Amino acid sequence: MRRTLSGSLEHLTPPALLRLVSMTSPSGVLEIETEYGSLRLEVERGHVVMPSKGDLEAAGKIIGCRRGEFRFTPGEIQRLEGEIVKLAAFAEAAGAAAARLEVENLLVDEDLENRESLHGANIHVLPSEPLQNPLDELLSDLEADASGELLFATIGVVTQDPRWWRGGLELDWRRRGWHIRQLGFSDDIGLEGLDLLVIHHQHGSVRVGSEEKWLRILRRAGEAEPSIPVVWVAPLGDPVWVHRLIEAGVSFLVPAPQGDAGEAATRFAESLSRVVDRQLQSSRHLVGSAALPAAVSELVMALLSEAEPDRGIGTLLQLASEHFSRGAVLMTEDTVLRCRAAFGYPLDPTRTVLPRGVGPIEQVIRSGEALKVLEPESSDLLAGVLGIDELPAETALIPLGRSGSVVGVLVADRGGEEVDDVAEFVLLVGRLGSVFRT
Repeated sequence: MRRTLSGSLEHLTPPALLRLVSMTSPSGVLEIETEYGSLRLEVERGHVVMPSKGDLEAAGKIIGCRRGEFRFTPGEIQRLEGEIVKLAAFAEAAGAAAARLEVENLLVDEDLENRESLHGANIHVLPSEPLQNPLDELLSDLEADASGELLFATIGVVTQDPRWWRGGLELDWRRRGWHIRQLGFSDDIGLEGLDLLVIHHQHGSVRVGSEEKWLRILRRAGEAEPSIPVVWVAPLGDPVWVHRLIEAGVSFLVPAPQGDAGEAATRFAESLSRVVDRQLQSSRHLVGSAALPAAVSELVMALLSEAEPDRGIGTLLQLASEHFSRGAVLMTEDTVLRCRAAFGYPLDPTRTVLPRGVGPIEQVIRSGEALKVLEPESSDLLAGVLGIDELPAETALIPLGRSGSVVGVLVADRGGEEVDDVAEFVLLVGRLGSVFRT
């Protein structure tokens, strides 16, 4: 990391910025410019010199401002002289001074060391080993006895030959949290409740004489609220017909499979699953990650670029420990959610995965919006993976964003206390997903 990184304080507020730099422990010059003045800090491995009480008050007013710019220039810093403290402790003392509170206790070395040690959460990072058991039995039990705990994406399939959509493909999609709904081969196909529609014509002759009917279905899907992506599986040798499909709003065209078994069928199923996954992700309007500024992501990635592989998750959980008494990171995979690290929760290394489709977590993944209250009946599975009997209702599920999608979820609570005052932290977490290495 060598180049200067800058951004707006509207995207990353000064307190969050200072905590982030403190946790990642870089060296360089951090500058903050606001309407209340400018602040220049020489940072050596996340530490700064504690200024006088008067300068602290001025710094606190700058840190409390939400409009302005930040700039971080990495580089070696000459050895700092004076009272050296972590940047997070400086920020806390400056905030207290600006509020005209007594800061003498904050400036006592022993108290500062105690406060810093409290922020050093005991984080357990689990190995990211490939999953052997895809949890089929658990999924079946849930579908039979606790379907209310599941939230599957519903994929409508229109086909004259349903054999393609049974067996291995259906099982794989269920593991991914997708439910296939077989639809009648008619003009009045019900589109209600669908997340995606697949129309499968194994032979081009199927559409002959019914072209307008199929085009109307495509237009209906596009006019739905929200619109429904349509994947068209059929022979694509007629360029005029392909053009009409595109004009009608088809989302993706896939050539019909050349065989119903063997390598051709396997390749078709794998390709179709990738297409469906991308269409489902692109159709979700993720509120939490829709407006992620590049400057913030670049700053975070640069601060962590030379760290060990698990540093990104560790940094996130250290930040979370300032707001919560317990926290855990679950990363999304095609067929499971895997617990990768935690603090405060007594994890069981032999039980670290959940199936895709578990209600509250899947809701966060699809919407990109944080949840701050859990329904008791929907959290039993999640509590089990974290090693506890039950989670308090006041548990936050916070999406971890990357490139417009959700790649993981932070689960955190305060032992039953409310978690309403974490908006700034939620904003920062939405920008940390891009640096996780799993």
